[in-house]
Parts: sequence; structure tokens; C-alpha cells
Amino acid sequence: MNSPLRILILEDSPIDAELISLEFEGFPHEWHRVETERELRGELEQFLPDVLLADYKLPSFNGAAALSICREISPELPVIFVSGTIGEEAAVELLKNGATDFVVKDRLVRLMPAIRRALNEVEERKARRKAQEDLRLLNQELEARIIERTRELQKKNEMISEELRMARELQMALLPRCFPGLRDNATRQDTVRFFSFFQPSGAVSGDFFDVIKVSETQVGVLICDVMGHDVRAALVMAMMRALVNELGPAITEPGILLGKLNNGLCAILKQTSTAMFATAFYLLVDIAHSKISYSSAGHPSPFHLHRREGTVGNLHKGPQNGIALGLIENSLYKTFESPLTAEDCLILFTDGLFEVEAPNAEPFSQSRLMETVQANIKVPSSMLFSAIFGEIEKFAQTKHFQDDVCLVGLEVGPFYSNSGASLQGGRVPAEAGLR
Repeated sequence: MNSPLRILILEDSPIDAELISLEFEGFPHEWHRVETERELRGELEQFLPDVLLADYKLPSFNGAAALSICREISPELPVIFVSGTIGEEAAVELLKNGATDFVVKDRLVRLMPAIRRALNEVEERKARRKAQEDLRLLNQELEARIIERTRELQKKNEMISEELRMARELQMALLPRCFPGLRDNATRQDTVRFFSFFQPSGAVSGDFFDVIKVSETQVGVLICDVMGHDVRAALVMAMMRALVNELGPAITEPGILLGKLNNGLCAILKQTSTAMFATAFYLLVDIAHSKISYSSAGHPSPFHLHRREGTVGNLHKGPQNGIALGLIENSLYKTFESPLTAEDCLILFTDGLFEVEAPNAEPFSQSRLMETVQANIKVPSSMLFSAIFGEIEKFAQTKHFQDDVCLVGLEVGPFYSNSGASLQGGRVPAEAGLR
């Protein structure tokens, strides 16, 4: 201790008190003797001892009463009983009530070790209490910081959610709402009509499609699926759409268009550390020559519905399928052709449609999708997508798809049905109609 040890001796015999004090020789100390309850109370409050050495039997009161007074006034004060004899039952009771130790008067050599041990215990208790208090304060500070940080994160999340909501609205606004028509000059009727479905799995999507009028007799349909369905995918989708708007109307060969889209995307992505790619399929309907020309960049083949024959097949039947966009610069994309007849229908889609899984993890699959379309081939175009989705949702037992879903349909007149609508996100807008 840095200051002299203050020792209070509760002893009715001055001689015994002097004998006890001899044990403190060579140790910085100060001691007072008391023998009554009044004196004990006064010294506990004024002298503020570091340890109390108490006789068990006193003329006016006893050690048990002294211990009770100490616990009342100075709960942490070590109380060591220095007495001739103390019965076992009394000793146990005193220990239960907070006594620190016992030293027999004819063995005072044990007194200083007992005092040191008692003072060490006091310091340890103080250290534990300080550590507990420091921990409590630290926990309070951490809780306050967590509450504040949670509030900040909640605010930021709300801002991000609002920004994503706006991004979703902008992305949906970029999708075609009105489709270009190829009109028969003689009948002044549309010869081609379109219908679509678009459902992002998250706030924003990497899927998109566009319908491009190339000439009075040619119209192009592009569908694209950017890797992922997060903000990065949405940004790449926006870049792809800008490239399509710039290049699409001027190019009449699908393979050349995909090649230029690939080079444009590669040029953008190589300036970043982001590894991204996109699959795409572009087809050009030529009414004047009753044919379809098309090219693929790693994308699933559209379905070709021959309604007069009542059959469904893949538009692209060959093994060649170009590499996805954005991976290898100057990649070549071959253009293929297929005949087109009246009442034919083409359905372009992204893989999120057939990769839906049943509860047992079985995928819906592209072959099952074709079977579903075949089973509904007589359904009018305006109702076909609803029928397809009904079968998929029944299979998956959910309306939530884990990936973005995009479908675009094109039918050639004379039309199987004169009614129809453009579906967006699974709903039929009242103001939208087939064009």
C-alpha cells in the first residue's frame, strides 16, 4: 500500500492490544483501539480503517454484533477475529455473516499473513467490480453505437430501396410499350403483332428485350440476358440497350449486329475489373420475302409455332450457337434463315423461365416448356403466356421465380385471334393492345 495501513483493534484489554500491535513492527501502520459499540461506530466513520481485528468476547457486546455493525457501515472492510477460543458453530456462523479469518491469540505469527491475504482479497474484489463496471459502461457504449449504427444503416437501406425502386421504374419504362407494325398496304391491316411478359426476380433485372423497325417490311426482335440480376446486371443491360438503339435500325443481318454488340460490350467491360457477359438472340422478320433471319450469342433458341400444322419446334435447329457477348472481342456470329408462313408464332424467352424448380429441386426444363407450349398451341396469343405461366406455377408450387423472366411473342397474320394485350410483369394493362 502507498499509505500506512490503518488498523482498528476491537479489544477490551490494552495489554492484548499492545501485544497484537507488535506484529505490525517494520510495517508502515497506524492503529486505534476501541472496546465499546459507540467507539467502534465512531472509528469506522472517522478513522476509516483498512482492517478490523476484533476480539470475540467483550464486556459490553460481542464479536457477532461488531461484525454486523461493520457490514452495515463498511461492507467491504475485512474483519479478522483475534481471540482466545471460538467455538466451531460460532466460527461457521461468523463466516456466513462475512468474517474474513480467525487468528488465535497464542499464535499471532499468523496475523500479518492473514491481514495481507484479506487486503489482497479486498483489492481483487475492487478490481473485479471495476472490471465489471468498465464492462457495463463499455456495453452501454457499444449498445448506443449499435443503435446509432443501426439507425444509420436503416436510413441508408431506405435510401437504397428508394433508389432501387426508381431504378426499377426507369428500367421498366425502357421496355417497349408500343410495338412497331408492318402494315399491309392493300388491307391496311397489321401483318405482325407482338405480346410480351417481363418479371424481374429482384429490384432490378439483367433481362431485356427490344423490337426494332428496320424497314416497312422488316422488324427485328432482340432478347438479352445479362449474367446475374443485381445492380451490375442492370447497368450492363442499360449499356446494351444504348448500343442496340445506336446500331439496330441500320443493320439488316443479325450476325453482324450481334458482332458489333459484342465488340461494344467488350470495349466497355475491359476498362473495368468486372467479369460480365450476356446471352442474346436477334431475329429479323422479313414479310416481303416470308422469311426469318436470326443469330444467337449463347442464348436459348426461340420456339417456332406452326399453328396451321399444329406443331412447335426450336427456331434454331443447328449445333452452332455463338459465344456469349462481352467475353471475346471480334467473335463471329453466323446468320441463319428459316421460312415464315401465315399464322406462325415465335416465342423468345430467357432461361429464368424453364430453370424454375419444383419443391423436390427438379427443374421445369426447356423440353417441358416446349411440351407446355405444344399443349396450348390453339390458345390465342393474348392468352398463351398466361397459360404457360399457369403450368409453370403449378409445377413449382410458387409464383416467385428465382431468376428474371422475359418473354416476347410475335405472330404473323392472318391472326389466330383478333384480341390480345401486352403483358408486363404478369398483368394485362387495360390501356395496352397488340400492335
